[in-house]
Amino acid sequence: MAHLFEVLGFPDGSRMTNVWNNTWADEARGDEVASGHFVELGADQDVGVESDFLSSHLPFNVAGLGGLFPDGKPWMFVMQKASAAGTPGVLGEVDPHGVLRGSLDRALAFNPEAVAVHEFRWSHRDLATVYEEDGVPPGSVDRWSVADLLRGILAQCCDVPLSDLVAGYPDCAYGDAPHPCEFDVFDDAFAAWGRRLG
Repeated sequence: MAHLFEVLGFPDGSRMTNVWNNTWADEARGDEVASGHFVELGADQDVGVESDFLSSHLPFNVAGLGGLFPDGKPWMFVMQKASAAGTPGVLGEVDPHGVLRGSLDRALAFNPEAVAVHEFRWSHRDLATVYEEDGVPPGSVDRWSVADLLRGILAQCCDVPLSDLVAGYPDCAYGDAPHPCEFDVFDDAFAAWGRRLG
């Protein structure tokens, strides 16, 4: 089972309907940390519209996914990253996870029906451990950026094993298998998932 699905503990019958990847996320500069926020949306809100809107208001946005609970209520999970040194001068915030939570809170102010119900905080080491616990040899992703580690656990939700992502990084998730290649391991996974959904 994909790591995110496991830690979020979705009820049976839930489904993922949206994936996004912010290819414009800032390049890593030194050590970084990450957060993941699970957001429940208003009952009649559209996951695609709300995830586009919310992520466009998150300056630290990396990637995310959205979907529906069995009763049709929409949800989304947004992943962000920031410098581990903190960000002095950003509204007085020094704690890097506080910067990410503050960013989300400001974006959620535009949608009073959206509520963040779970928060995850990760270091680079925490994210690398997810890969190791899934059988990826220790050290294999030590040079990956935090953003790419997040994209990898998102791509795992699209039915691509973490070991395949690591083996093909950075160019191709599917090796010699015939497929319309995106020439990026994460884009390969997201595009293949989108084609199956459509």
